[in-house]
Amino acid sequence: MNEELFNEATKSNVLSKKLIDQLQESMSYSSISFINWTIEVLTLIKNRLERGDRITDEVSGEVYTLHSFQAFVKKNFSSYITSQVFTESTKPEKIYFSLKPCEGGYSLLAADSGDNKTYAWISSLSKRFSLVQMIATGVVYVKDTRTDTYQPFISEHGKYCRYDKEHGILVEI
Repeated sequence: MNEELFNEATKSNVLSKKLIDQLQESMSYSSISFINWTIEVLTLIKNRLERGDRITDEVSGEVYTLHSFQAFVKKNFSSYITSQVFTESTKPEKIYFSLKPCEGGYSLLAADSGDNKTYAWISSLSKRFSLVQMIATGVVYVKDTRTDTYQPFISEHGKYCRYDKEHGILVEI
């Protein structure tokens, strides 16, 4: 996210207010890139502490130990981030993401729960196969109900398809 702050986390013996504020501000975004950046920086700091580096918090003046840093992360960041940074001490928490269209593609955003539907049923082709549509993209898939697997529906022209609900037909993309 910010190369200057990342370099500070890599080399500096003092965690600046700017770095700490940036890490905490990233909690207000649900984008996977912000979450991953935060995990990467906090893990880097944790690894430095494990190696024996002496790192001081500019805001509180505290010289972190591995234990006090873990307490800081647990207090100031989500349980998911804490479980990813300190994986050996707790089982990593599962987090789900949803796809949201954005310019040039789709963005992965943290979902409130794992109960979000990914596919919408279109039709049963047989006892074993159904046509489903990925809600976020509109792309049609063939679902094998026996193995619970999905394959994109490819037209005879080798193109993906989407479902036109109004006309009840599959349309090549």
